[in-house]
Amino acid sequence: MNSDVTIKYLGYARRSSEDSKERQAASLPDQVYVIEGIKSKHSLNLVEILQEAKSAHKPGREIFNSMLDRIEKGEANAIIVWHPNRLARNMSDGGRIIYLMDEGKLVEIRTPSRIYHNTPEDKFMLSLEFSISKKDSDDKSIVVVRGLEKKCRDGWRPGVVPQGYLNDRNTESGLRRIYLDKTRIQFIIKIFNLFHDGIPATEILRLANDEWHYLTPQKKRMGGKPLTLSGIYEILTNPFYCGRFEYPKHSANWYDAKHEKAITEELFNEIQLKLGHRSPYKLKHHDYAFSSLVRCKSCGSGIVAEEKWQIICSGCKLKFAQSEKNKKDRCPGCQTYISEMKNPTILHYIYYRCGRKKNPHCLEKSVRVDRLEKQIDEKLSQTEISPMFMDWAIRQIKKMNDSERNFREDTIEAIKRAHDECRMKLDNLLKLKISPANSDGSLLSDGDYKIQKQTLEIELKGIEKQLINIDNRMLQANEETNKAFTFATRAREKFANGDAKVKRDIFMGLGLNLTIQNRMLDFDSPKYILILKRMKEETPIIGEMVEPEKELELKPKMEEMFASIPSLCRDQESNLDNVFFRHAR
Repeated sequence: MNSDVTIKYLGYARRSSEDSKERQAASLPDQVYVIEGIKSKHSLNLVEILQEAKSAHKPGREIFNSMLDRIEKGEANAIIVWHPNRLARNMSDGGRIIYLMDEGKLVEIRTPSRIYHNTPEDKFMLSLEFSISKKDSDDKSIVVVRGLEKKCRDGWRPGVVPQGYLNDRNTESGLRRIYLDKTRIQFIIKIFNLFHDGIPATEILRLANDEWHYLTPQKKRMGGKPLTLSGIYEILTNPFYCGRFEYPKHSANWYDAKHEKAITEELFNEIQLKLGHRSPYKLKHHDYAFSSLVRCKSCGSGIVAEEKWQIICSGCKLKFAQSEKNKKDRCPGCQTYISEMKNPTILHYIYYRCGRKKNPHCLEKSVRVDRLEKQIDEKLSQTEISPMFMDWAIRQIKKMNDSERNFREDTIEAIKRAHDECRMKLDNLLKLKISPANSDGSLLSDGDYKIQKQTLEIELKGIEKQLINIDNRMLQANEETNKAFTFATRAREKFANGDAKVKRDIFMGLGLNLTIQNRMLDFDSPKYILILKRMKEETPIIGEMVEPEKELELKPKMEEMFASIPSLCRDQESNLDNVFFRHAR
């Protein structure tokens, strides 16, 4: 160090008010207090203390850049700072500081615990501090992003919620939920319902401000004021109220929310159609129950789903299509704005059609979802059985399993004996190999020992596999039988009342090689469905009795009749051999 150089210091204090990840950093007044203490303790020539509230993760801090510019001009040549990470958390700013030291314009950086001079060792340590700060920032960013993504997957939107909802402030971070704002949510719901019923947004605004005396939630710097017209449209176009949210904004990443919905998704979609071009929201997520499961039987392309919306004008009664690609804000006939129509009829359809990827000229026509579901219901009705019949059948299976128990136990004992004998042969083979009488290999050579050992080990593994397979077959048979009966008993009811996921699961269990041709569904039925269909065809009386809604009061007589049907009894005609009971799939 040149003792003739006059050192003039600039103090620098920074806190990232934009970044919650740096809550552990000292406040600006605390940093200034430390800088003033260093100055007083060492009688330093402090030109000025600069303060800044901005993140250092990226270049672009105005006050920081101004400080370095002043050092380049010679106004100062040293810095006092609380910690090196206050100066730089990115390599661009860190590199500029090191370059100023290389040029001799920055001769010293002083912290409460260390002084960094313009020497190779100190510059190395300072570069290391900047690298550690950079690594720490990157790690925190990854952790925060991962935490936010998990919160979104769990159904909870990060950040401040829209009006009508409240953020949980009392629970530990990461576990916070979203609750209804009881004082405002009722008015939010009214806004949606009134607009859907044809009340203009300007009239809703008048009602909210003049009659409801509605005020927006009070925040630190805003809120507590009447609604505006743009605020009305912001509410009407926010999918958060129907249980969907996008995070981050404009990322096209949509999630299903866990908070309580204010309105249904159907109501929200109808309002978006009425808003026309005013709506910035486009629904990205669709729950199509049967998409990606069916193929076109004519050309082999996948069957795809598509939505169609139509509006019947309340004035001229003209019906016109409405889509995302061709969105209309008014009736093509009378030119009435959709948002000003009183109770227009909104029609919504879902169609399944050939995707035409393999044959762009495929002539197969689309089928409406309600007609497709009717076909599925008819297929399910052919296999539907009553709970009474299921109880009887399960008891018969249990009796058969009990009668076969001794045979299974004898089989298992025989396999275990074979396993023990094989183990004994391996032990005797080893004893013979290491016997003193076989020291010269006259009784059992190395080659013979290796061959016999490998043969016995293969046999032992085969026996162990047989033992495992017996248990697995029993468990699998019980599980598949229970699955088949449950499907045949409850599938139709669940399909009629279930959501898209339930319908999809039932549809997948109905058969294999699902295809559509001439708007008709076709598939390869599993064995148990064929047995049930054959049972009903061969025995119409039983076919009627096993209908759930036609159960008779005389249960014993029904069970006697069940037992008299050859198709249901073991070792009788048709060579079914318990296909339904023991090999249900």
